[in-house]
Amino acid sequence: MKHSNLRIVYAGTTDRPFFKELWSDFSRNRVQEPGFQVDIPTFSKDADQSEWLNFLAGADGIVTTWNSPCIDQAVLDVAPNLKIVGHAAGSLAGYVSPELFASGAKVCGANDDMAFSVAEWCLTGALMGQRSMTNYTGFGGYTLPNFPERVKGCRTIRGAVVGIWGFGAVAAHLVKLLQPLMPAKILVNSRHMSAEEAAARGVELADFDTIVSQSEIIFTLAGLSEHTVGKFNADKLKMVRDGAVLVNGGRGDLFDEEALISELQTGRISAVLDVFHIEPLPVENPLNRMPNVILTPHNAGYPSRFRYIATILEEFDRFFSGQPIQFEVNAAQLEFMTVNLRKLTK
Repeated sequence: MKHSNLRIVYAGTTDRPFFKELWSDFSRNRVQEPGFQVDIPTFSKDADQSEWLNFLAGADGIVTTWNSPCIDQAVLDVAPNLKIVGHAAGSLAGYVSPELFASGAKVCGANDDMAFSVAEWCLTGALMGQRSMTNYTGFGGYTLPNFPERVKGCRTIRGAVVGIWGFGAVAAHLVKLLQPLMPAKILVNSRHMSAEEAAARGVELADFDTIVSQSEIIFTLAGLSEHTVGKFNADKLKMVRDGAVLVNGGRGDLFDEEALISELQTGRISAVLDVFHIEPLPVENPLNRMPNVILTPHNAGYPSRFRYIATILEEFDRFFSGQPIQFEVNAAQLEFMTVNLRKLTK
């Protein structure tokens, strides 16, 4: 067993609803290949800090996920030989600390798996929105509408101006999916993309107002932070061109939701939304009753969950075998990741 002498621990509990999704047959089989023995806690999700610290003590590698404790100085004190932390979920914000990076331990994540799935959802949403699918498509249980009467507004991505707000892993995958469909151009608003990178990726850098006012399809993929929360407000929504499609696979709080609802109620734009201010979306929310809105229940990244544990342990295998890891996250990248702080919206 190549790595059987290492203490690798999973910092999650079996009573979380996503446990079986993460520990899929695919991931369990992949665990066997490098010979890892992964310790999984037997206590419940209500465990206190002392229980977690006792469990994490002496770890060489820690696999975190949603609701895991932050790997901070308290953890480092009980696990002084900790060498690598891998996050089997999306954003690492709130799960790793400056002390962890300062210790020299490596940090990696499965965000690329999730990002591809979200990018796939974004493309699906753009195609459905741009083709005005709700106007003339017969979904399960509904009668197929009369073609001539409802087909107006059906458009293609080919030749369209596409805007992307925020450029992380999701947007990187999305650009690759979009380019074969031949949009006129892809505009990107990003606080950290250089002109050289934009040119290499075949996109154009633009300010936020240009993205909003010129794009026929607008993808909102920025991480949620003090710089982005509520930025897509009533004034910005009024700048959106008639007939445009908003595709939000980022976070609901990127929008002023009341303003978004008001603008959608005019019928001049449409939206495909996976994320909302309150989740699950309350039944009484007007978004549920708009013919120009397509809703999904924050499941854009869901199909990728079966891979996360495998991806992290493959990274651990590379690291402990002396090879470079592929999905390393550094401290600077955390600034652009979504934070789970509702206080940003207060």
